[in-house]
Amino acid sequence: MNNHPKFEEYKNFIVNNEAYKGLPYVRKKDGSIVWVATKQSKIGKKRIEWALNKAEKFGISKNDNSFYRKVMFMVHPTKEKVCQICGESMSLDYIYPNKSFQKFLSKNYDYEPNVFDDIYDVSNHFKEEGKSDLEIIKILNKSIKLEGNFNDLTIYIKSVIEACRNGEKKSLGPGAMSNFPDRYDGFHSYNRCCRQEFDKGRNPDNMKTYSKDRRAYENWSDGNIHAANKFMKSKYFIGLSADHIGPISLGFIHDPRFMQPMSSGDNSSKRDRLEQSDIKKLIELESRYNLLPVSWFSEKIWKALKADFLIDNDINLEYYRNLMKININNYMSLLYIIITETGELGKKFLEENFLKPKQEYFKYDYKFDEFGNIINKTFRNISDATKKEYSRFIRISFESVIDFAEKENRNIKSSFNTDITKNIDSLVYEINNCAPNKSIVNHFYEIVSDMQDNLLKEA
Repeated sequence: MNNHPKFEEYKNFIVNNEAYKGLPYVRKKDGSIVWVATKQSKIGKKRIEWALNKAEKFGISKNDNSFYRKVMFMVHPTKEKVCQICGESMSLDYIYPNKSFQKFLSKNYDYEPNVFDDIYDVSNHFKEEGKSDLEIIKILNKSIKLEGNFNDLTIYIKSVIEACRNGEKKSLGPGAMSNFPDRYDGFHSYNRCCRQEFDKGRNPDNMKTYSKDRRAYENWSDGNIHAANKFMKSKYFIGLSADHIGPISLGFIHDPRFMQPMSSGDNSSKRDRLEQSDIKKLIELESRYNLLPVSWFSEKIWKALKADFLIDNDINLEYYRNLMKININNYMSLLYIIITETGELGKKFLEENFLKPKQEYFKYDYKFDEFGNIINKTFRNISDATKKEYSRFIRISFESVIDFAEKENRNIKSSFNTDITKNIDSLVYEINNCAPNKSIVNHFYEIVSDMQDNLLKEA
C-alpha cells in the first residue's frame, strides 16, 4: 500500500526534528525512511534504550504500564499525527469519543459525532443548541460519570481528558494508538479515521471472531480460569486492560498469577507477541509457584523455548511464537475432529477428562492481592444462576471450538502429517467403539505429544 504524500512529509519532519535526536532509523537505497522496527531487532532495542533515557529525564517510571506511550507523547513536537492512508491529522491526546460514548450521544440526543469530532466539538454542538455550560456538563457526565462537582466546562473537559489519558475512564481515545518501538514516532501508522477499514485485525468481523477465539483459548487452557476471570474485573485493572504475560492464544495458561495490568493501547499493540521481558517474568513465576505457565498441550514447546532462552536471551522469539500458534491451532483442530466425528461420545470424553476437573474452581468466590495471588476464598452461595454456570461453560467450550475451527480466513492453518492423521483416525475409532477411558486418554496425550515433537523437528 502506498503511503499518502502527507504521511511521507510527516515522516521526514519527525526524523529531522530535534526532539528525536539519537533515535535510530535507516533509509533504503532510494532514500525512503524505514519507519518500522520490531522490538527484537537491533534498531528496536536501540530505540528502547533511547526511550529509557528520555523517561529518566521526564521522571517517568519504566514500571509504568503506559511507559512508552507517555514518553513518546511528551517527546512529540506537535501532538498531531498524520494518517498513513488518508493524510488527515489527528491529535494524539485522548479527546475523541469512543464507541460507548458515541452510542450514548446517538441514543439520547440524536447526535452522531463523526470520526474527526472531538470532545470540544461535542461541547460546541450542545452550545449551538442553546445549552448552558452547566447543562452541557450534566449531559456529558451522564455517560462519562466523572466524580466531583464541576461548574466550569473548560476545567471539566480537561479533567475528562486527563482521566481518559490516565486510563481511569474509557469515554475518550487518541487519534492513534501507542505502538513503540515498532513505529518510529511511537504511534500506529493508521489513525483512528482509517484503522478499522484498513487494519485487517481491527475490522468488525475480525473483532467478533477474536471474542469467539478468546473463549476457546480460555475455556480449554489450564489455570484457575474462574479466578482469572474474577481477577480481570478487580480493582487492580480499573481503567486498564488485563494482559496475559504469556498470551493464551499461544497456549499459555489463564490464571490470575500470570496476568499484569497494562493500558488498553499498549495491550492492543502487544497482541500475541512474545517479548523478552515477559519470558523472563514467566520463568521467574514458574519457579516461584512451581506452576507451568503453559497449558499441558504446549509443554514441550515451552520447555524448548525456555532451554534456549536460558542459554541466550536474544533467541528468535518470533520462531517460537509461530510454533506455539500452529500448535494451538492443531490442538483446536484435534478437539474439533473429536466433537464432530464422535458426537456425544466424544463430548463426554472431553468433558469428563478436560473440562469437569475445572468445575471445582467455580465453587468459590475469591479475593486477590495485586499480583493475582488468592488471599481468601469462600464457598459461593448456590443460586439458580450459579447452577446454570457450569452447563453454560460446557456449552460454550464446545461451541467455541467449532467456531474456531470453521473460521475460514485464519492466517495460520492447522496441519497433521500422515502418521498423526492415522493416529487421530484410530483415536476416533476407539471413542466411537467405547474403548476404556484410560486407553483413550493415553492415546490422546500421545497424539498431542507427537504434534509438538513434529513441530519442533520440522521447524
